[in-house]
Amino acid sequence: MKKVLRSILCSLAALFIVLCFSFKIPVTGKKGNLKVIAICIRNNKGQIGFCLFKKSDGFPNHPDKALLTAYVKVNGSISSYTFMGIDTGMYAVSVFHDENSDKVVNSNFIGIPTEGIGVSNNVKGHFGPPKFDDAKFDFNQAGETITIAIN
Repeated sequence: MKKVLRSILCSLAALFIVLCFSFKIPVTGKKGNLKVIAICIRNNKGQIGFCLFKKSDGFPNHPDKALLTAYVKVNGSISSYTFMGIDTGMYAVSVFHDENSDKVVNSNFIGIPTEGIGVSNNVKGHFGPPKFDDAKFDFNQAGETITIAIN
């Protein structure tokens, strides 16, 4: 009787293990808060757009394509926003001074932004906007702060 019971328990344990590894269960990584400080804001008009990108599509001039976007009313030459509970991983951030509060990075007829903009790592573009790969950084801490100068 003990052998039969042991055999049944072993079979159930094996079945349980097979079932557990048969289904893909999403595993989320660690989460944390990313504080972004925008400096060099040229006036008190409008708002500052904070855009968190996970991929290059839309970076840095299209906030509508960002993973997360937030707007903070301008109050002085420094503004900040904290992205809460984001997964660790590679990101790039763009910030822009949305002086007319239309939630768009306005540009002139040849595509050069007419409102101030800056990106993580404070990289500059060469003959175009900064590249995602140059601005990306590894977010891997429970809390991290980056500072971006708006030009």
